[in-house]
Amino acid sequence: MKNDRPQNTETPGPVSRPAEPLRKPDTGKRNPPGNSEPCDTAGPLARMRDWHDDFESRIDSLISYLQDLGSRSKQARVECSRNYSKIADLTRAKTRFTYEVSHEIKAPLAAVYNILNVVIEGYLKDDREKQVDLLTRARYRVREIIALLNDLLTLSLLEESTGRLKKEPLDLRAVLVPVYEEMQEYAVERQVHFSWQWGDELPVLLGSPELLRRVFVNIVDNAIKYTDPGGSVEVEARKDGDTFLFRVADTGVGIPEEELPKVFDIFFRGSRARAETKAEGMGLGLSLVKRIVDDHRGTISVNSRFGLGTTMTVRFLEYTKGGAGGETGTHG
Repeated sequence: MKNDRPQNTETPGPVSRPAEPLRKPDTGKRNPPGNSEPCDTAGPLARMRDWHDDFESRIDSLISYLQDLGSRSKQARVECSRNYSKIADLTRAKTRFTYEVSHEIKAPLAAVYNILNVVIEGYLKDDREKQVDLLTRARYRVREIIALLNDLLTLSLLEESTGRLKKEPLDLRAVLVPVYEEMQEYAVERQVHFSWQWGDELPVLLGSPELLRRVFVNIVDNAIKYTDPGGSVEVEARKDGDTFLFRVADTGVGIPEEELPKVFDIFFRGSRARAETKAEGMGLGLSLVKRIVDDHRGTISVNSRFGLGTTMTVRFLEYTKGGAGGETGTHG
């Protein structure tokens, strides 16, 4: 059977599309050739300059900080070195102090032990005079130990009460009379002429009774200790204006002129005084006296000539009562 449909014998070609309309060039976005405008660089350059200046400022600040840090680090190293030296000095002083205390306690205790051993064992049972002499020496040695322990206790008290020393109004006569009685007995034992001049009136002081007692005892004790038998010690205690005057003059060995600036240094003992009197001691007494006087806002001075004697003068401001506002001390 034949196909009656007409046959398409043409070769298929490309599909035709409708033509697109022509577009007008965008003259607003692109400058025509030969008519270009210069690029605006002022804004970016200004921003770069600002950024550069800010960067330099930050760098300068960082350099300054590092230099300051280096300086502080150097100061810290110096301070650490200084503190280390202080600690080393304090350690050496502590070691020396321990040695001195041990020696000063051991020597008189050993002497007392030997003296008592001689008496107890009966080596001098037929010599009463010699027994009394040895026992007197033992008593003197024990007295030295007690004085040393008192100085150590006073030093400890001062260290613990730094800046908060308890003070109270004091009746000076009540403080001084026991000192007078104790020192008079010591002067008799040392065969030293002892006199004490009292003022008609003694002012009231603001202070620590125990510490002020140590001041008076140590000064008079030193005067008697460094005065040879037959010499004299004179004490004067009186009101002088708005101050209390306490002066002790002796005819003892005296202090060489070159050593006078050191008399209040801790552990100081005059070389010639040691050689002349053979007196024991650590050199704590006068250093403690100076510290106590300073803590009570007083003054202390020394006048001495070697071989002729020494005079020590202490002054304390009188304590006065205020008006209705309560009590105030002239010590401040």
